[in-house]
Amino acid sequence: MQASRTTSNRRISQSVSAKAIATHRLYRLDNWLSEADANFLLKKKALWKAKQGHYPSAIQLFDRLIAFEPNTAQHYVNRGLVYAWQQQWDKALANYDRAIEIDSTLDKAYSNRANLYAKKQDWAKAISNYEEAIDLNPLNIRARLNQAITLREMGSYGEALLCLNVALFFCPSNATIYAERGRAYHIQGDWNCAIADYKTALNLTKTHPNQTNDLKVACRVRQWMTSLCP
Repeated sequence: MQASRTTSNRRISQSVSAKAIATHRLYRLDNWLSEADANFLLKKKALWKAKQGHYPSAIQLFDRLIAFEPNTAQHYVNRGLVYAWQQQWDKALANYDRAIEIDSTLDKAYSNRANLYAKKQDWAKAISNYEEAIDLNPLNIRARLNQAITLREMGSYGEALLCLNVALFFCPSNATIYAERGRAYHIQGDWNCAIADYKTALNLTKTHPNQTNDLKVACRVRQWMTSLCP
């Protein structure tokens, strides 16, 4: 099984066609760019395409990047994330595996792989990967938050609350963390603590009322509060 996965990972780095490579070279020549500059612009364009939801185009651009920088782990993490957004789980996992094979200290690779395992409800692997990400980078708040949410989904409310408390120690003004801690209290049945955290989360979202993430958090918290106090 391991040998098969390793072979699959190697094939990923060789998946770009000669046509894509030729296009990349023409791109460099037409714009009088060094390879490093061309790769930088390609990365920016690929990330922009991904954020706009143009996933096939983003994948093609990451393919070209990987053709010229096959040992850059972050490219595989980014391509894996785009595959995950398309719910192509096996391809996403293969890219995360390849990133870790190249750079075993890249916390984002473990964090993203943990998210994938959590979606599959493979709890043990999810928690293990979150812990690896946090060990490598204690300030990876996203990994701490997602680990807590996973523990909450598992019914381990005490451990989830502990993770969220630690996350708040590092990031005490994060509305999302208060919202998710409130949800943990809510499900656990501690309604007073839940309401207190929900109110704090809503107040914090008012600091940046036009930011997309804060708007989503506020909407989610109001829904939870409605279910708590109909």
